[in-house]
Amino acid sequence: MPRPSARHLLHVRLSEAELVGVRSLVEELEVPVSGAVRLLLREALAARSRPREAPEPAGAGADELNLHLLVAIEQVIGLIESFVPRGRGAAKALLPEAVAAAKERLDSYSEGQA
Repeated sequence: MPRPSARHLLHVRLSEAELVGVRSLVEELEVPVSGAVRLLLREALAARSRPREAPEPAGAGADELNLHLLVAIEQVIGLIESFVPRGRGAAKALLPEAVAAAKERLDSYSEGQA
């Protein structure tokens, strides 16, 4: 991981689900907590900087789009599992935590929309 030229100390409060997710990543990648958090932060910032396309309306095209998304996700999972220490099956072991985190995120998004 590239090291920044200046360091800044941050104190962050995490929900239980977020902490479980960070700890899982720490174990999976065998990195310190700070390294895992920096990785997640870089990925989130990179995702925000990518141009967003208008979502396609639900319908026949949505099913095809969902299939393409699933294939892309499986490719990313396979790629990551090919170089992490625990290898194949690591993502499957994290599935229950990922589902819980996704549900929590959707619930908090829904609450924010109300």
